[in-house]
Amino acid sequence: MTAAPQVDPWQLERIKRRLDALQHWLGEDRRVRILGTPPLEDIEGQFRLAGLRCLLGALGARPGQGATIWLGHGEVPVAPNLLLWPAPGLPASATALPLPDPMHALWGLLEHHPPGNGTLHLPAQPDWRPLLPLLQRLPPWLPVPARVRRALLARAQRLVRAHAEVAAPRPAGSILAAMLGRGFLPTPATEAYWQQW
Repeated sequence: MTAAPQVDPWQLERIKRRLDALQHWLGEDRRVRILGTPPLEDIEGQFRLAGLRCLLGALGARPGQGATIWLGHGEVPVAPNLLLWPAPGLPASATALPLPDPMHALWGLLEHHPPGNGTLHLPAQPDWRPLLPLLQRLPPWLPVPARVRRALLARAQRLVRAHAEVAAPRPAGSILAAMLGRGFLPTPATEAYWQQW
């Protein structure tokens, strides 16, 4: 069996640099609010949120009333300056800024290790509870401290790095695999995303 192809690191760097367009959209005020954040069990969505926060921090953005970024969960808000960042594959809106997944902002910040063995099969739905026992032990009504979120993301990274390749049904899973130096088995959704960017 041949290994899944890996994404060229220079392609990852080029995609990350496309996120620079966000600073022009934010304007001079650089105030932004994030809505539609993913639930805790959506680990790929949590990486997307971490990448967005990293990107906004690098751009000097502050929380406040200004631009609104919607990450694709719940109802689309009504806001004058709205950036839709829904799951890749959903139709674009007139107010959508053509940008790659904000998870790409984490490129170069995640630790790489030699590949492990076998294929990690990510769930068909964005719910990592079967893969991360810690998620199963957290009551859904309990507010989750930032340190627990960081621990979950660290465990998810260790899980991906323990494998040689990833079977990712969604583009976000393939992005995570690529950023950790793992190949991923292509699906129509992941191929469309990587061809777009």
